[in-house]
Amino acid sequence: KEIILKNGSTVFGKIIYQDDKSLKVETLVGYLIVDRAQVVRIVDNVITEDTQEYVPEQIRDSYSPPPMPKLAQPKYTSSNNSGRNASAKFSANCVLVGNISEKKDGQGNIIFNGEIKNIGGRRSDFVKVDFVFRKNWSGETKTLTTFVKGSYNTFDTGIVSDASLLPGAIGKFDLYVPQDFGAFIGYSYVIDWEEYQ
Repeated sequence: KEIILKNGSTVFGKIIYQDDKSLKVETLVGYLIVDRAQVVRIVDNVITEDTQEYVPEQIRDSYSPPPMPKLAQPKYTSSNNSGRNASAKFSANCVLVGNISEKKDGQGNIIFNGEIKNIGGRRSDFVKVDFVFRKNWSGETKTLTTFVKGSYNTFDTGIVSDASLLPGAIGKFDLYVPQDFGAFIGYSYVIDWEEYQ
């Protein structure tokens, strides 16, 4: 988690305890007790990982998987297989460049903006950033989505979109959070896209 404090400091770590007065945060250098009144925002950067299935120790020690069968190597009639390797090797991959900036306009609306880069080998289409806002400490959330301003693309269906990113291209995004959205204590984001031919 990224914990932003009133004095401008940022604490990175895992919240291991919290109540209405304080947070106990496990950081790389040890434990910190943070006064909750000093917390401006908590940002939860979600990283999806595969979770391993629990296997009891008795089974884990005694079980050995059956041997893998030998598979025949595929034989291609064409000697040029670079196209096959390229399609398997490359796909679109969109990442955040730098940080997401946050500012307020004259009417009290909050504006989040940043840049997304396609570091993959294929075009990414309909690139969007989903923001999940945590409204209170009890876990109530609201989601807002914004699309990246990228290059124009016309699809086979006739649909035209400006939310495509070619390999190596960077697109900007802006998310306007209206004043009547209400207060929030933190947010996380997920970058999503599609791939079409």
